[in-house]
Amino acid sequence: VIGLGSGAAAYKVASELGREFRKMGLKPNAVPSSSQIKFLVSEYYTMIEPPMAGIDIVIDGADEVSSKNNYIIKGGGGALTRERIIWEMARERHVFITSEKIRDKLTHPLPVEVIPFAVNLFQMKLNELGLRWQIRVDKKGYPIFTENGNIIVDVSYDDQADLRSLYEKIKLMPGVLDAGLFIYDVSLHII
Repeated sequence: VIGLGSGAAAYKVASELGREFRKMGLKPNAVPSSSQIKFLVSEYYTMIEPPMAGIDIVIDGADEVSSKNNYIIKGGGGALTRERIIWEMARERHVFITSEKIRDKLTHPLPVEVIPFAVNLFQMKLNELGLRWQIRVDKKGYPIFTENGNIIVDVSYDDQADLRSLYEKIKLMPGVLDAGLFIYDVSLHII
């Protein structure tokens, strides 16, 4: 069972791998993290829900990767909660990025998935911490909703911030589903 992350890198690798599977006459089971990836590569994989037995391998990308520790920022595409579920279930995680995404200090805003009812409370809590935030919107200014029906709030922090501590504080706030700091052992591949 293959977990499929979202975004350009995940799509590229999943497609290339899918073509190789097709040459071998195989159509393996895959758990998609978004409708986008499901639609783009469904010809190569049999799409399934996350199985109780777990996921063998995850193919995913990242928005930024720390060169100093195993911190990864994800959620630029808004699928961070489903990607987290897939990563938690996986025995192996393979992250494909371009070299410019590796940073000494992470600066990409931290995506946070928040239920709509709690957005004002969440913003108040961020203001109390002195953090800058922005609700993610489309080109017309409307909030972008995740496939779970929630809102993404991008939280900015300074380069001295303790990201793990910030993540833990944010995760405890009412209405937060997940935040895009991933701290896992991964196999990192530069493409």
